[in-house]
Amino acid sequence: MKNLVLMASVMALGCSAALASEEDYLNRFEGAFSGNGKVRTSADGSPYNVKCSVSGNATATTLSLDGTCRAMAVVSRKIGADLAVSPDGTYSGTYTGSKIGPAAIKGRRSGDKVVLTVNWPKPVNGDQTATMTISHTGNGFSFSVDDEKEPGGPVVRMTQVDLQK
Repeated sequence: MKNLVLMASVMALGCSAALASEEDYLNRFEGAFSGNGKVRTSADGSPYNVKCSVSGNATATTLSLDGTCRAMAVVSRKIGADLAVSPDGTYSGTYTGSKIGPAAIKGRRSGDKVVLTVNWPKPVNGDQTATMTISHTGNGFSFSVDDEKEPGGPVVRMTQVDLQK
């Protein structure tokens, strides 16, 4: 019985330490960020230059990013992500920013990067998945979306945005 109680205590401490580590990471995204990047509207198209501003709000287990990107001074699109971290370290939530609507995202953090699988509500470039990477970079962060040009084809960087406080 003592072994079970000891094992349960060690497991609880491990989960608490893991969530504390995630809380520290999430808090890095708190505040106002702005920056530039490039966005493609199709895998075959040329990238557009964008200027973006994003506000981040974090709790111990959640992160909300809300912002806007502008291209050619006249086109504007809302962008954002709402993420929650489960006790096992899985990040899951919703990404907004695509013209086809919100997408489900799910993945894990490794060091300063969270790599997420994006599940689009409709096919994009012939399928419904892509990869999003959110990377903490000193006093800011970057996010990118990579997708296959067509199913089984070469991977194309669809979005790359770098933001600073």
